[in-house]
Amino acid sequence: MQRKACDQCHARRKRCLARPASSTCTRCEKSSLTCTNSRQQPRVGRPPKEDRGLPGAAKASLGLWDCTTPKPNEITASASPQPQPQSQSQSDDLDLEFYLQHDIYMIGSTFASDFHRALEYCHSHSAPLLDDIFHACSSSLSWARFGVLSADQVDVASGAASVEKLRNAVITHTHDAAAVLMLGQALAAFDSLVASTATISILRYALSLVRPWYPDLLGNRVLESVAIAPIFWDTVWCLLHREIPIVKPVFAREGIVDRVVGLCASLLPILYDLCVVSHSLADPSISESEIQSQYKSLGMIETRIRSWDPESILSTSASSPSTNTTYTPLETLSMKTQASMYRTAILLLIHHIRLSSPQTQPPKHEYDNESEYAPTLATEILTTRSKFFALAGPASKLQNTCFPLILAMMTIPGIPTEGMWESSTRLQKRPACVEKLFAFGEYFWMRRAGEEKEGKKQSSLFEIVCDESGPGFVPLM
Repeated sequence: MQRKACDQCHARRKRCLARPASSTCTRCEKSSLTCTNSRQQPRVGRPPKEDRGLPGAAKASLGLWDCTTPKPNEITASASPQPQPQSQSQSDDLDLEFYLQHDIYMIGSTFASDFHRALEYCHSHSAPLLDDIFHACSSSLSWARFGVLSADQVDVASGAASVEKLRNAVITHTHDAAAVLMLGQALAAFDSLVASTATISILRYALSLVRPWYPDLLGNRVLESVAIAPIFWDTVWCLLHREIPIVKPVFAREGIVDRVVGLCASLLPILYDLCVVSHSLADPSISESEIQSQYKSLGMIETRIRSWDPESILSTSASSPSTNTTYTPLETLSMKTQASMYRTAILLLIHHIRLSSPQTQPPKHEYDNESEYAPTLATEILTTRSKFFALAGPASKLQNTCFPLILAMMTIPGIPTEGMWESSTRLQKRPACVEKLFAFGEYFWMRRAGEEKEGKKQSSLFEIVCDESGPGFVPLM
């Protein structure tokens, strides 16, 4: 009869290899861990709902370990949590294992430790709030990332239960706000994978709940890795829909490098101002003098984008005593490529804003040429991406550059999409959000072709994106 895996190997989802005539498996022996086998054999089949809510089960599903969970009184607004005593090799192994299980949420393994501990912090304070969504996300990754579950085996019931928890969430402390923010973004990510029907509504609702607490969250070094990505995601949506983001970002320190948006975290205050200007120019009742004032602000924002220096952010992060982080060459290349693509994409978006005002002719601008400028910027986005793969190799993945690609695809017709999705993510299955995005791309150019055929004035990018009669899509980061 096959030996049952020990508790450590079972929790870490590793094959348990025992030496002949030995009570300790090879992994525990190598890691100097006590090799135990005290857990009960799980029942066969899908566990009942009441069992799936146990904190221990959720922790195992997301790779959260007791040995690294900080005590509540060890969390401060200015310092990172101190893990329970363990060897550096054990800590590195856990972080690497965590990264391999959740690599679609990080640029590289260097970000695993901070993100891992932020999740542990949230779960340690609000396990009942997060257990269901951790289960749901784990099952969706088992399907879309690793292919060990079929689509109909994804735990949609836990996702639905998490929606109710978000609706009924009450925040009385920063701990609560962090957990609600974690719940909201995890639930939005889950929806984008399996349904893509309410992703942005979920995200913006969670941000609305947490907004009064955001200064505390952004000022907490521990929580940066769960606080920045949802604001950026909301901002990307607002840029395309000419709305104002829920949260105005105010950072407590310089040189922040985020697990998802990398060096672009420092763009957030500029992008917030851009959303405000774009929203004002989209108002049909805006006066002529206000239009001119907003165009002046738009020019100032463009100057800030052109002078933005991501290289200095890397230098600040590497030299800061609070971080002193060294990124791998591939992570550095990925972040520099992402930053370059985003800078070009924002310049392209500013061009679309200038051309979309129905009230007046925009002032002439030195960079603008309607027939050449936009395609040139779109081509630059694609060229920057191609250079990445030339340096990193065709098997590499360039994640979190979807927004620049969306703008390029809506500027130049007929951009080949073959292999583009596969090279942009480590997911094995195409999620619902990508299917809807490709469907929207086809609709966009069919509508443009129809308007041209009928001799109509072509709709602006924003008119097509915001038209509720067309297919919706989730603008990913």
